[in-house]
Amino acid sequence: GYYNATNGDLKVAKCNDATCSSVTLTTVDSAGVVGRHTSLAIGTDGFPVIGYYDQTNGDLKVVKCNDAACAPGGEIFTTVDSAGSVGTYTSMALGADGFPVISYRDETNQDLKVVKCNDAACAPGGETISTVDSGGNVGAYTSLTVGADDFPVISYWDVTNNDLEVVKCDDAACAPGGEIFTTVDSAGSVGYYNSLAIGTDGFPVISYLDSTNNDLKVAKCRNASCRD
Repeated sequence: GYYNATNGDLKVAKCNDATCSSVTLTTVDSAGVVGRHTSLAIGTDGFPVIGYYDQTNGDLKVVKCNDAACAPGGEIFTTVDSAGSVGTYTSMALGADGFPVISYRDETNQDLKVVKCNDAACAPGGETISTVDSGGNVGAYTSLTVGADDFPVISYWDVTNNDLEVVKCDDAACAPGGEIFTTVDSAGSVGYYNSLAIGTDGFPVISYLDSTNNDLKVAKCRNASCRD
């Protein structure tokens, strides 16, 4: 999934072979300026689900495709969060139930938020939306995955302090209370463009930009919450 800057559209590229020598291109959403900050996962049905930012309306949107290439017709579009300007820096994974969980930034309040969907398409009604971190200007460049305990772990940039932060949630929706917050790196201005995955030991590993020194850095955590 990606953004077509010329037309302000959300597009999907489906490769037809392992090297992408043949590709099916689809314009999935063209209603306004949409498709920035996309994050895609493959649902349990084998079809894509995509979170993205609707810049025209300042909303977090999700589209559930009904085929592997998101060919036009039959997709389910949902506005998941419209409280202010929300939905930048989206990062999506599927929970143990097969339903999306998405981290994103609330630009209006400069917060980190998470939504846990209660169905495969995030159809309206019943989603759990949580403000996870509101301590200053936070939540940029989010990267979310689901840990071995089936609960999310999220890396993000703390804009106020120029630090790389990690939060380990203690439930599937990151509902307030009990999260473990860790400042992973605070040496200069660090944490831009971070990307998090879980290693074979079950602990996070994070790549990110050290903007002070213009370096690529990696942090390997020694436990599930990145806290010693």
